[in-house]
Amino acid sequence: MQQKPELLLQQTRSGLVELEFYGFILHCDKHKKIKTIGNTKNYPYFHRSSAKPLQASIIKDYNTSSFYNLTDKEIAVCCASHTGEPVHIEILQGILKKAGLTEQDLQCPPIAPLNIDEQKKFNVYSPLHNNCSGKHTLMLAICKQMGWSTKNYLDKEHPVQISIKNKIKSLCERTEDMPFTLDGCTAPNWATSLEELTIGFYNIFCTEEYNDIKNAFLNNPYLIGGKNRPDTNIMRLNHSIAAKAGAGGLLCIANTQTKEVLTIKVIDADMKARSIIAFNAMLKSGWINNIDSIDKTLLDEVCDTIVRTETGTPVGEFRCCFDINQKF
Repeated sequence: MQQKPELLLQQTRSGLVELEFYGFILHCDKHKKIKTIGNTKNYPYFHRSSAKPLQASIIKDYNTSSFYNLTDKEIAVCCASHTGEPVHIEILQGILKKAGLTEQDLQCPPIAPLNIDEQKKFNVYSPLHNNCSGKHTLMLAICKQMGWSTKNYLDKEHPVQISIKNKIKSLCERTEDMPFTLDGCTAPNWATSLEELTIGFYNIFCTEEYNDIKNAFLNNPYLIGGKNRPDTNIMRLNHSIAAKAGAGGLLCIANTQTKEVLTIKVIDADMKARSIIAFNAMLKSGWINNIDSIDKTLLDEVCDTIVRTETGTPVGEFRCCFDINQKF
């Protein structure tokens, strides 16, 4: 069956519709009942980096937090798609040292940090600059804890990857096997329906089972992303919200106070469109308030819907085409 994404956002210029963005919005309430905008037909999508809190949750199974005396800052960076700033790098170096590892043990590619200012500081990049290096660091630390090989920790059949796969399947309450691929950082990545991914986020952030992961997000929004990252900005607007973006237009947002989850999938993966859709959905859901927001300046910045020329002249707008209140 072919899934049917719904029109979520239009970009206009001088009164004409220039661009349209289609996708899905899913809402899970406190009773774990899911409603959707757009018909997903239970099509499986790869979780990409939205999987990171689910992947990291195996620390509960192995008591890894206690074994290494991990702080919530360290857990946060292990769940992050970070911007490669010193605050991220220094924490990762500390975790590697605790585990008796070095950055040479990391098998994520040495790519430029997401923070443009940091890119300018280096001629050669380290694996630690990779936005996924936290995930890799945690995988390696668990391997050291359990006496598993660190040489092939990215193999699909390695014990740490089997544990992660089983954990994701359990959290997402999926009964069938999951499609497999390699993520951009070369680590295994799994796919479920968006409904199942939404349930996975509910089970992490809206229960008391994984408070170490939950608190890491709530207490350290900047470590989860960094400068100008969507999940960081979202969490700064409401300190009860945990958010994790992923490639391919994904964004999962959990309201830990009301026990609700929003999952957004923008089909063409436009990041600006995804942010506008997400903030509109949260505003309409009452998760953030455009009158007494924690950070009104930040809210105005990230919810800026004006289309401008390169000199700043307004020529159009982004216009949301969905109504959360009618659908949910």
